[in-house]
Amino acid sequence: MASTQDIQLDEGKFQQGMTSQQYIDQIKVNKDPFVEIYNTVQISDETLGVFDGLAEPLNLAVFTADWCGDAMSTSPVILKLADSTPNLSLQVFNRDDELELSNSLLPEHRAGTVPIFVVMDQQMDQVVRFIETANSLVPDIDAMDADIEQETAGLDEAEQRRARRGRRTSYRVERAQAWGDVILKEFSGLVADALAGNPQDWPVYGGTKWPPED
Repeated sequence: MASTQDIQLDEGKFQQGMTSQQYIDQIKVNKDPFVEIYNTVQISDETLGVFDGLAEPLNLAVFTADWCGDAMSTSPVILKLADSTPNLSLQVFNRDDELELSNSLLPEHRAGTVPIFVVMDQQMDQVVRFIETANSLVPDIDAMDADIEQETAGLDEAEQRRARRGRRTSYRVERAQAWGDVILKEFSGLVADALAGNPQDWPVYGGTKWPPED
């Protein structure tokens, strides 16, 4: 088995990914909410302007998983963005089929985190790695979990698990546009800042930020 050092997100590997529609067609878990969020989210002119004004297109590799709640909120939003501008060339991968590669794109203490969004230039130099979801969305996610825990407090354990899973899904769908706006602002801002900075500092990390384990 190849080591992570031998696995590269190069042009050949990048072209093995899927389009948005190809990815959606093979989703086995949470397909309906994923599609609903994708169809609901409208990309603002401000966000589109970040990418439509680029001198040359960027490549975007997405490593996602249909079972993941953060992926349900974030992946359809970023896919919708890529499908809305000619300056993001998108390839989507099932993270579970690419564990070694995806973990090689993460800090060691974040191994296993999903989804991962990797923005690259035309030479396949990595510009940005955006991990999990917008960091500024974390308080809303925590509030969601607190609300749902309170709503389901009187149920037995099995009923709680079912109810909480279903409520989290509906909660994310209900907030598709509001949460999508937060995700898009943070993602597009990160890309714009990275491109305006020094390429020697690439890739620039963004998304949720958890401290390293001691």
